[in-house]
Amino acid sequence: MTRAPSLLSTVTAPVSRWSPTERRIALLCALLLTGAYAIVVGRKLGNSFRIADVAWYMRLALGDPGHKVAQPFASRQLGPAIVRLSAWALHWPLQKAFVVQGVFSLAIALAVVFLLALRTVMPRWMLAAVAVVPFWPQLYMGLVLPDLWYAGLLAVFLLLLWRKHFLAACLMMFPLMVSRESTSLTLVCFLIAGWRDLRWRDRLVALGSALAGTMLVHHLTKLDPGNREHLPEAVYMLSKAPWNFVRNVLGIEPWSNIFSLCKVPLWQHSLHLGPVQVIGVCKFSTDLPQTTVWAGLSTFGLLPLLTTFLWWRTRTFRQRSLLQRFCLGYGAACLLIAPLLGVWMPHLFGYSWPYSLVALPMLFENVQTLYPGVLGSRRAVAGVGLLVLHLAACGFAFRYPIPSTILALVGLYLAGYGLLRWWFGSAVADGGNRLHSNPQQAAAGA
Repeated sequence: MTRAPSLLSTVTAPVSRWSPTERRIALLCALLLTGAYAIVVGRKLGNSFRIADVAWYMRLALGDPGHKVAQPFASRQLGPAIVRLSAWALHWPLQKAFVVQGVFSLAIALAVVFLLALRTVMPRWMLAAVAVVPFWPQLYMGLVLPDLWYAGLLAVFLLLLWRKHFLAACLMMFPLMVSRESTSLTLVCFLIAGWRDLRWRDRLVALGSALAGTMLVHHLTKLDPGNREHLPEAVYMLSKAPWNFVRNVLGIEPWSNIFSLCKVPLWQHSLHLGPVQVIGVCKFSTDLPQTTVWAGLSTFGLLPLLTTFLWWRTRTFRQRSLLQRFCLGYGAACLLIAPLLGVWMPHLFGYSWPYSLVALPMLFENVQTLYPGVLGSRRAVAGVGLLVLHLAACGFAFRYPIPSTILALVGLYLAGYGLLRWWFGSAVADGGNRLHSNPQQAAAGA
């Protein structure tokens, strides 16, 4: 009768109770097991060299500086350049160089995520929750795309923020910008999150590094053929968001004279915008909205729910680190704009990984400060129940996004929210202040 409570207390205890040696062992095990899971399952999800848009990056790695590569692919220069250099120096075929770069980037991202998590007071079951998210194999499957390489670079950036090496973190804007043009969002979120921590020198270095990266990419791609729709780049970027919104959220298949998904549209209207002369609608379908909901609810399991819940519960906390503020702001922004960026939803929601994998463990620190006793209470067993629901939600990421799958995921989220309300109680608006002012009452009420 005493074995079960002992096991539960072991699982729900904070990782901070482990000795330094035990934390190093946990880090090594988490790195090896999660890496193996990502690679094995990622390989089963599909051939990394046959997915959409891979040919553009292969062409960059072959040495085309962007003269024959369409935008926005031509702007993502650094990853393919490193692959080309590795293949030349080590006499490897390009595919092997891409795989090695992918494994290396995955190892860096995993090491940083688990290293930062093991420095917090999060419960031990969170290690399993982070390890099993479908994001890891989905990320590895796209190893030729810039996302895995970018995740490794971003992980180094987060590590520098954690170590408070702010100047070095600012300089990271250069390789990030040469790797992916969406670093503009990274830069904005970084400056907003770090405005009160960064000196003017740091802010100017971050802006200068990003500008230098932009200028280098512009130089390398000045002869590129532009985007595939042959629109001015500003018009293309501005029209991309509403185009994807009507597809992924409203279920409307748009049509134009230069980008058509059907031969005869249901409706069309003239629009004189450069090469675009006519726009219209092909059909209405629920497939893409279903895929959007499915990916949003399953790519990270229930971790986005837990992150949002703890963020809201600790909203009165005023001592968040720059790292935590950045991960929350950048990750939330990526979650919200994912349906506006394209159609590969798991891939796009994956951009938000700092939200669920880095900010979440740190939020348990805030919870411990504002809600003393809650994490160690008998209700902490709700975390184990949440882990079970989380595992189920992760499993649905490998099923087709049919209505029954969507309903099951919504049900899991509702059940998870109910568990969190039972764990932390119903007082949301002023619970943090009340519990912080009276720790004994907080512990008794938990």
